[in-house]
Amino acid sequence: MSTPMQLRAVNVSSKELALISFTLVLYDHVITFAEEISFFWTGPWSASRILYLSIRYLAVTQVLCV
Repeated sequence: MSTPMQLRAVNVSSKELALISFTLVLYDHVITFAEEISFFWTGPWSASRILYLSIRYLAVTQVLCV
């Protein structure tokens, strides 16, 4: 059976994991923003661009909601 201390450790770990996930997603956005502007926002819209946009920015939303 789990002790209260073990349960607390699991809870803290999940919060830390959420923070680490958010940090990694934010870091990815920061280091690739210049390439995103030059390659993504300058061309015509297509289905692949819409999919890219939804995947890229829904990841941030999903991490923030968790």
